[in-house]
Amino acid sequence: METFKQITDVFNWLESTGILVAIAALILVVIKQVQPYLKIHIKNKQINQLTDFALTTVTKFATLEGLSKSDRKKMSDKDVADFASQFGFTWITPEIVDSIVESAYQQFKKLGYDNHEPATSPEPTEPAEKSATPAQTPASSALAVAQSSTAKPESVAEPASEAPKTVEKSDENA
Repeated sequence: METFKQITDVFNWLESTGILVAIAALILVVIKQVQPYLKIHIKNKQINQLTDFALTTVTKFATLEGLSKSDRKKMSDKDVADFASQFGFTWITPEIVDSIVESAYQQFKKLGYDNHEPATSPEPTEPAEKSATPAQTPASSALAVAQSSTAKPESVAEPASEAPKTVEKSDENA
């Protein structure tokens, strides 16, 4: 009983001096200040979970041969939305799911795992005359143009703003 009486005396002293109210107010303020941080922290953790799951889902559906790209996206969106609802992420909207799946797909492509390149048709074959000459790439044709324009001496080169001058025949040839 002696211990209970001592605890009661300490409690009464804290209450009478106002220390108990000050401690309660301090705890309330700290909780109010920490609460937004905790909400953001929890939301970031949930987004990280969704992003990891979305990358896994995109990888899973990218390996399926029978689905078109739009079907793969729809299936990935549905899987991620189901995952979010299963874990009670009520703040997740279809737009957020769509952007998370798109982000995961871009990361998937950046990692070099996307092996579903669009089908390209082969280039048409060139006639026999053109195949004998080496094909010029845009870089080599640009180099040839640059070399031909720099080969002219300054006295021969004309500014683009001036019209070409006509050459008059002199009287010496007559």
